[in-house]
Amino acid sequence: MTDDANIGREPEFSVVVPFHNESENLPQLLFEIDSALQKLGRAAEVILVNDGSTDFFARPLLSPRFPVRWLDLTVRSGQSAAIYYGIQQAAGRWIILLDADLQNDPADIPALLRRLQEDRLDLITGFRQKRQDNWQRRWMSRIANFVRSRLLADRTRDSGCSLKILRRDLARRLPGWSGMHRFIPALACGMGYQTGELPVHHRPRHAGRSKVRPWKRALAATIDLFGMVWLVRRQFRGRLRDPESS
Repeated sequence: MTDDANIGREPEFSVVVPFHNESENLPQLLFEIDSALQKLGRAAEVILVNDGSTDFFARPLLSPRFPVRWLDLTVRSGQSAAIYYGIQQAAGRWIILLDADLQNDPADIPALLRRLQEDRLDLITGFRQKRQDNWQRRWMSRIANFVRSRLLADRTRDSGCSLKILRRDLARRLPGWSGMHRFIPALACGMGYQTGELPVHHRPRHAGRSKVRPWKRALAATIDLFGMVWLVRRQFRGRLRDPESS
């Protein structure tokens, strides 16, 4: 990311990070993202999307050290909105998504990218091994993944894992509605894209507080799921052929 040979080049990767009140985690997160992208050796950008934070974060102190683009939503709009608007501003051919709470490990990015390229996938999703969440979140996640996979047949064990890499053209076809981020693999499968998954690390929260309220989230996800069943069956499956694959 900071390699002199890549300065001024069009980014191949855009790392999109939505966040709300994560000031204690951002410096370490950016350091880890920088380390991961250095290993790729290709031009990249980082897009931080501030979803109505009310805590202090040292933007001026971070910007000179890390080439970061900052986006601010006018009001708190949720994770899906932050991801959606970050994607719309991304210039990279590939979009890398991850959370700002440091539970996702940016060091997993190179391995995900290798699997994506080896299997010629359009989207790869991490699935979290040895999850460092409380029992309630783990239990509810297992139920949600079981029901979702049966109804949507998205071939994904852990759709809720935020760490993903996907093609920009796929990312820009994702609909702009609250809850979209929970169903990205299902939406991609429904549009005819090739998807896969790879085990990734999951770490305890480093600082700050989780924004997830398990029972409230479960209710919203259940309502969204029925809408997704309809949408996946109705959306276009075809897309323009990639000239590079011809």
